[in-house]
Amino acid sequence: MLNFKKLSKVYFSPSGTTEKIVNEVAKNFNMNRENYDLLSFDEEKNFEDELVIIGMPVFNGRIPKLARKRLSRMKGNNTKAIVILNYGNMEYLDALLELTDLLKENNFNIVGVATTVSQNSLFNEIGYNRPDEFDLARIDEFSKRVLKKLENNEDNEIFVSGYKPYTQYTKPTYSINCDEDLCTECLDCYYTCPEEAIPEMAPTLTDIDSCTSCSTCINVCSEGARSFQGPAYEAERQDAISNYMERKEAEFYL
Repeated sequence: MLNFKKLSKVYFSPSGTTEKIVNEVAKNFNMNRENYDLLSFDEEKNFEDELVIIGMPVFNGRIPKLARKRLSRMKGNNTKAIVILNYGNMEYLDALLELTDLLKENNFNIVGVATTVSQNSLFNEIGYNRPDEFDLARIDEFSKRVLKKLENNEDNEIFVSGYKPYTQYTKPTYSINCDEDLCTECLDCYYTCPEEAIPEMAPTLTDIDSCTSCSTCINVCSEGARSFQGPAYEAERQDAISNYMERKEAEFYL
């Protein structure tokens, strides 16, 4: 029997898929739950007698800067943590090591790690329609194995791939376009943009200097008015399609 007062889910999920995978892992744990959505949650938080599932996406081989900043304010006390790194079938490079390093520094005791694959949020042809049924079955199996490990009080250090110094952050050079004919100025994009890159009085615009191409505004727009466009985007899209269409599979560390 598990001796946790609750299950806390922490995630940064602009496209919704990282949150979906965190929820899939959580299905096998029958306890009270609390959510911390790092798209909006930006407070100090100490985790004590609880189990924490932490889900992060990958931006160009790193965890997102804003997500890292907000996650760094969350501290454990030898707190058991399940780590999910979700990426779009390209490369996660040093993001997994970066994420586990940060959690260990903040006194989390990592009991299981998964790198999962979802449809790429920038280039939708890559990893199309993933996670699929096969992915979800393997994630469910991983969740059950972590549950059994916790029930048996097994404890071991988990080592993951990656290098230091971490690969440098790179900023996309392409912008997000908003179709003014489709935009109803509902301001959903303005309220949900984690980088505050969309002006309230002109929501069809995007501050390219602030925008990290996280895709939150694209996914929240009910009218389909927002999209990635432009020559730089199309060039990178074609390059990605040429190199990353081959299916990659989830990896699990226990």
